[in-house]
Amino acid sequence: MTTRSSWILGALLITGLFLGSATVEAQGSFGISGGIYQPEEEDDADLDTTEVFGIRGGYRFRPHLGFEASLSRVDLADTLPDEELIPSFGIELDADITNLDLSLQWFPGGGNFVVFGGPGFSRIDGEVRIIFLGETFTDSDTEDLLTAHVGLGYQWQITDQFFIRPEARVRHYFGDESDLGEDDEEILDIAYEATDYEASLVFGWRFGS
Repeated sequence: MTTRSSWILGALLITGLFLGSATVEAQGSFGISGGIYQPEEEDDADLDTTEVFGIRGGYRFRPHLGFEASLSRVDLADTLPDEELIPSFGIELDADITNLDLSLQWFPGGGNFVVFGGPGFSRIDGEVRIIFLGETFTDSDTEDLLTAHVGLGYQWQITDQFFIRPEARVRHYFGDESDLGEDDEEILDIAYEATDYEASLVFGWRFGS
């Protein structure tokens, strides 16, 4: 065995002993969150921010490690800029995103600062309404996407049970290309591949030992 391998093995052994001997502070948590959401801007589009609201539940099974699942919803229609259209013709677009994120949490030093990330699942529900000469044409579409996210936050313990955690995360949506062809009767086909940004404030409660 080389000297370098011995050092690596020793470092891993010490790390394992340290983690194994750490006091287990198993605690569950539940929280509600609200914040702002910024979609990725493309083709010089000046997209507005909108609100995001969610709920989450987690479990910190070691001082350094935890897990959390969060469910949030965003109204993307609020991010689109207003456009002036010609008389008797208008387009209205509604789009909602429901995000489910599964996060592995790392608390460096067992403290209150947290780094998290993991996979997720999103559903986008869209509807378009075209108004022309008093007639309204409507179509809708739904797209299910896989996502991945990373983020960081800091958890302030207000009481033994109640905490506030500001956090920021980046989420990427793995969307497909639009498959809407010239012969299709549909008006709307959702194809969303983007990297969006989210900043939230979590109000949470801890329970357990």
